Order: sequence, then C-alpha cells, then structure tokens
Amino acid sequence: MIHSASPRQRSRERGEFSWVTMLLLTSLVGGGYLAVVWGPVYLVRYEAGVVANEFANKAVHNHDDASLVQGLCAKLAGLDQVKFPEPDGSISVVPAVDVRPEDVTWERNATASPPTIRVAFAYTTSVYYPFIDRFTEKTFSIERAQDIQPARW
Repeated sequence: MIHSASPRQRSRERGEFSWVTMLLLTSLVGGGYLAVVWGPVYLVRYEAGVVANEFANKAVHNHDDASLVQGLCAKLAGLDQVKFPEPDGSISVVPAVDVRPEDVTWERNATASPPTIRVAFAYTTSVYYPFIDRFTEKTFSIERAQDIQPARW
C-alpha cells in the first residue's frame, strides 16, 4: 500500500514559510539592525581604552602630566563623531568621546615599587537608531592602571 503525504506536508516541501522560518528571519533582521547601531558604539569604546593605554605608556618617559591629559582628551575627541539631539529639536554632530581634562583621573604614584599610573574617565555617548529616528545615551567607564618603570634590558 502506498501512502501519500497529506496536503500540509506537501506544501511545506514546496518551500512554504512556517512561523518558525518567519521568527528566524525576524530575529536575523533585528540582530543585524542592532549590530549596525551598537557595533560602532562599542568599537569606539574599545578604541578609547587603547588611547588610554597609549597615554599611560607615554607617561613612562614624559613626566608632564598636564600635557599628557590634554593630549589624551584631544585624541579621544578625534575618535569619532555622533549625532546628538539639541533641546530645540535640531540635530548636531559632536565627538563620540567628549572628555575634558578635569574629568580625567590621572594618578601617578612615583613612590610605589614599581612606579604606577592610573588613568580613569567616564563618558556618555549618544546612540542614534535610524529608521525609527530615536536617540538614547550610553555611559562607559574606562580605567587603566599600569607599571611605568622604564624597561631595563
């Protein structure tokens, strides 16, 4: 005896969408959208940590802490720019990492063994959601502590 497939089974074999396929497709599109929106935000956060490490390394030979902090803030401001909603409803473009020298904790401990430096700051960045035309803010904290004793080869 030959059993034929039910009409429901045959239609799925021909490629009809099921609710599972629609759910997976919706999840894929939503995940891609969030990756496009949030990916650059976290990439800039990573780059800010790299810049903090770079200036902590410069502190090994450069003892002018004020100029190092100024340079750190300038380099952070140049990492990226983001859209920011103004109170009057207009949109402006601002640095993604806007840190002022007074917002940076720069602690050099030359009496420790080995000497150390601690660099810390927090910043709030604007996140824009295209297509739905919404903004949100995200605050990040960066803190680096490291040995600043010159290498002895």
